Amino acid sequence: MSASGRDYLTAMLDVLVYENVLVAWRRLPSGCYMLVSHEGEEIRLTPQQADAWTRGAFAVYLALVDQRRISPRIPGDTPHHQLE
Repeated sequence: MSASGRDYLTAMLDVLVYENVLVAWRRLPSGCYMLVSHEGEEIRLTPQQADAWTRGAFAVYLALVDQRRISPRIPGDTPHHQLE
């Protein structure tokens, strides 16, 4: 995986943790990734597997936001106020 691909993956994983989809993640010395679920399960993935898993999880997260079933916690994302 290229450096830019790795940066993209880590950014997406950080957002998934921030948005409470994952509890935590870390990059292992072997180059693999360890993801921690809310059930406490530690999921060890190769970089390619982590990329596929993260893209899928991110797609589900965005679909839930689009359906207004969950609200994102992204900084600066404030409700729009109507002008009176």
